[in-house]
Amino acid sequence: MKFTKLFLPAILGLALVTTACQEGAMQQKKDDTTGSTSSTEGTEKATGTLTWAGEYMSDGCGFTLEIDGKTYKPENEDTIDAAFKVEGSMPVEVEFVRLNEQIDRRCGLSPDSKAMDGIRIVSITKN
Repeated sequence: MKFTKLFLPAILGLALVTTACQEGAMQQKKDDTTGSTSSTEGTEKATGTLTWAGEYMSDGCGFTLEIDGKTYKPENEDTIDAAFKVEGSMPVEVEFVRLNEQIDRRCGLSPDSKAMDGIRIVSITKN
């Protein structure tokens, strides 16, 4: 009985400390205004069109970004703030790094490849 009274608070305390440390580390990696990771070498800036095609788990296809008529797949699309998850497209200002590799995310009900040139978004803001 005495062991249970000490064990439960100790586990809860450890869980809280672990969660707080993880959130602190994640916050340092994120840009406060965009939710994107901090800048790296070889970045480019452009005006583009961000399209949200829904969550993968709901047969959606996530984000795509069109710049100068070419469509790219962000490899770090999970870091794009939820405020950008609106149906359709929106104009954006984006800082990004070209990855020089294709990203193929199978999505929707189609078995076909949807491979696109990959980019890593450094920062993104609504235009």
